Amino acid sequence: MSAGLARRTRCLLVFLGASLTPLLSWAQAVQSAATAPQPAPAYVDRVMENLPPEALDDSDKDEYSREGLPRFLRLETRLGTQPFDQAQSVRIGYGIYGLLETPNHGTLSIDGAYAPRDSSGTLTLRQRAMPIEGGWFTSNELGVITAPAPDITRLPARIYLPSAILRGLSTEWENPEGGLQLQASTGEPGRLDFQPANGFRQLPGRRTTLGGQWRINASGADVLSRQGWTAALRHEDARGVSTLDNPQQAGDFVDANSTLLALRHESGEYQIQGQLMSTRASNVQGARNGFWIDSEWEDGPRRHGLGAYRLEPDLTWANLPVASDIVGAYVRSSWRTRQWSAEGSLDWLDSISGRTTNGVFATGSARWRINRDHTLGAGTALRSFNGTAWSTYGDWRFQNGWGTSGLRVEFTGGEGQGDSRALIWDQEWVVPQGWALSTSLGYTAYSATSSLPAENTSTGAISGAVPLTSRSSMRGNFSVERNDSGQVRHSLNVGANWRLDKHWSMEGNYNRTNGRSRFTPSIDPLAPLGLVVPDNDRSFYVVVRYEFEAGSRNVPLGGKPADGGGRIEGTVYFDANRTGTQEASETGVPNVTVFLDNRYAVRTDSQGRFEFPFVASGPRTVSVRGDTLPLPWNVVDQGQTKVDVRLRENVTLTIPVQRNE
Repeated sequence: MSAGLARRTRCLLVFLGASLTPLLSWAQAVQSAATAPQPAPAYVDRVMENLPPEALDDSDKDEYSREGLPRFLRLETRLGTQPFDQAQSVRIGYGIYGLLETPNHGTLSIDGAYAPRDSSGTLTLRQRAMPIEGGWFTSNELGVITAPAPDITRLPARIYLPSAILRGLSTEWENPEGGLQLQASTGEPGRLDFQPANGFRQLPGRRTTLGGQWRINASGADVLSRQGWTAALRHEDARGVSTLDNPQQAGDFVDANSTLLALRHESGEYQIQGQLMSTRASNVQGARNGFWIDSEWEDGPRRHGLGAYRLEPDLTWANLPVASDIVGAYVRSSWRTRQWSAEGSLDWLDSISGRTTNGVFATGSARWRINRDHTLGAGTALRSFNGTAWSTYGDWRFQNGWGTSGLRVEFTGGEGQGDSRALIWDQEWVVPQGWALSTSLGYTAYSATSSLPAENTSTGAISGAVPLTSRSSMRGNFSVERNDSGQVRHSLNVGANWRLDKHWSMEGNYNRTNGRSRFTPSIDPLAPLGLVVPDNDRSFYVVVRYEFEAGSRNVPLGGKPADGGGRIEGTVYFDANRTGTQEASETGVPNVTVFLDNRYAVRTDSQGRFEFPFVASGPRTVSVRGDTLPLPWNVVDQGQTKVDVRLRENVTLTIPVQRNE
């Protein structure tokens, strides 16, 4: 099977090369006519003291082919079972990811998966940043997509607006000099499955979106600046949609449409944005409206925010849930120095319908770096609205001969969810280069609620990565929880990868969960509801992968002609304790869309891992958008991470997402 796959791949590459021959001949002729640049000085390795040089691998001596346009191809064969599939039937699936950078048509890519047994899968074709006349650039997508929206409507705000995953098409037109941006999409809504097929589960109905943004008084001199006024309009029309996976009655289907108008102003260190929304739905009489205003300004090391909101009862975004029946105002402030960081917020809340009395929601946290080795942190959240709930924590992180240790205490309480007290010890161990090991031990005491008895639980978790050889490694995490009645809940996730040569590799993963821990809901009255995960699961997959990379870049992603490049890989993970460090008990986030410079887009796998294999050298921005995260999790620091990619370097990132408290 591997030989046949290799032959088919070579045929495909020969066909692509033949198709591009005229274009390549023209490009080479133009290049020959230009003055050849002076060659750069030869690079000389410098040997670091007491570190032996890395052994060269003779099997990887294939020279990188710079002929033709920059291109990358990955082909996969996958065998495994679908997570949360009670039948645990074994499926075979196929995957493809390809990318081609062109001088005149932008970046072309394909991302797909298919399982022939049940005819499920996904396919996305993308064309990003194709230049056209008049200073415009166009980006188009066909297949499984996330509905586009104007940039300023995606910025973090106190009110969260959801976005649907569609099987359809989208287009986006942008004129940076004119400050214009136009978008449209249409398709069938659905949900994404995991490997081996990454299938698309269609939901009822159809959704169509339109959007536009105008940066008023934009000029060529400040084309990259967001200073001044920006206006945006976003509209979504939903026909025959439902909040149920399998609606049965006519009343389960809804027609709805929503319109959002946004106006933003930035001036120096001050930003203010107002948004007005109106929704009509067939299951609600009349229109439902909402507005919110967010402002922020900087004062040296301090940053402050002020805002207000009013969201009428039964308000939705085209039948997608949003906060409703609430009016309020908030103030927040943060202070960051090299040694101190502190932040706090306070919301004053009231119900429009009178279903509950007015109240407040307050949060506060602080972290103090005592010295190079010791850091103290503490935080609290309190809600006195629609019931009372609170949570608080304190932690101490310190360096020692074993590595980095963390001691954390947590207390929660509230009406309907009971009280809890937890003590947790996290440890990142000092291990040889290339290894990773962290552990977590905890003890939690829960009081009784109306539906659950009182219980005491002990938890333990271990996470690590082990290089088996220069070409293979293992990674995994295991957690176990036992209560005083003898009931045991556990979770195991272990994987391995093996690079056979420059082009071929194998990867395997096994996942097993049994039982469900107590769920502590978010106490933020504006936080969306979270998803309920089934109690038990057992799944595995094995992947055989072929990768091919070649070509010379033109002007890639803000780089220079003929720049070299590297690779970016990483993990998006659930930062449950809000420390910004992935602990042994914190798992990855699956099926999240990750963007590179807003030009490439990939989805995380079932362990939250992602990879950009073809990245030009220089500064890059990796971003995660909150509308692709499972509720009620959201991005941190606007979901952006800036990295510097060097020639033939692998950059590894861990990107946290946190729950609204």
